[in-house]
Amino acid sequence: MARGVRAAALFLAALQSVPMHPLEGQGQAQVVPVGRCQLAGGGTISDCRVAYRSFGQLNAARSNGVLIPTWLLGRSEDWISFLGPRGYVDTTQLYVIVVDALGNGRSSSPSTVPTQERPAFRGLTIGDMVVSQHRLLTEHLGISHLHAVVGFSMGGMQALEWAVRFPTFLDMAVPIAGTPRIGAFDRLMWTTMLAEIEAATRSHAPADSVWAQLARLEALFLRTPVAVNELGWDSVLTEAAVQAKAYRQTWTLEDYEAQLLAIRRHDISLGFSSELSRAAKAVRARVFIVHSLDDHMVTAGAAFGFARMIRAETLSVPSTCGHVAFFCDQERLSSAVRNFLAQ
Repeated sequence: MARGVRAAALFLAALQSVPMHPLEGQGQAQVVPVGRCQLAGGGTISDCRVAYRSFGQLNAARSNGVLIPTWLLGRSEDWISFLGPRGYVDTTQLYVIVVDALGNGRSSSPSTVPTQERPAFRGLTIGDMVVSQHRLLTEHLGISHLHAVVGFSMGGMQALEWAVRFPTFLDMAVPIAGTPRIGAFDRLMWTTMLAEIEAATRSHAPADSVWAQLARLEALFLRTPVAVNELGWDSVLTEAAVQAKAYRQTWTLEDYEAQLLAIRRHDISLGFSSELSRAAKAVRARVFIVHSLDDHMVTAGAAFGFARMIRAETLSVPSTCGHVAFFCDQERLSSAVRNFLAQ
């Protein structure tokens, strides 16, 4: 387990240093204008754009498509190393579309739209991300049905949103470390992170110091206390410093804030009188929920309860890696996901 924890730490601290993967270079970035996007919070993006990468081949029946939405502070290229015959999704059998979620700096985001439209993103929702993906598929890629939606963390939240918002569009949903709604513990964590950004905005604090604090908070919640202690004080601080540098070089605080706000208000039951039991009745896809009771970033209670409501297949992963079991327990988890998708 110590080896796995250290591997996850290295991955998180230096994502760009992942060795060349067989799929590297095959999935060229595409950006598609989808027209006007009306966000759930009331704002409008006049020239909404959705970025994506695709891997594998779409079959003649156009029935083997798998959509993968990005995680928080994630981009479509970050998924490349997790695809392929031994990855989470086998691109030799399935056609994979990895979509950059709204707010991530590739698809429409505060940093990419005209100044007057930036406030609209304060009302961004996970549902808005999913609607933009649905429009990409149906209006521009000619895909009217998916074999599956697979996502990790915020991507898992999007997978569950897909299952209730477009229930007949997909055969399977695989949320990994996702949740149907944010719990109180999670909300407190996200609120603390948002408060750091808001305070910095008011005081005009330098972005470097804000990213440093956000990276330390992330390091605190990504793994369990056991794993943090095992890594040691110096290693944790070094990891956080490297991560902060990577974030400030590739992200804006405004984009990060937009996605944090979307996560904090996430609840797939909002269209069902805030009753998860009613949302559960809308689900038609087969669902495989992968969660960990050791996850301190996206707590598993709501996912565990929702799984029972919809009679989902589940995999509970005890791991001191906590939220990042996706990385350090990759072989076990990816095998389980591949097997589910092959059914």
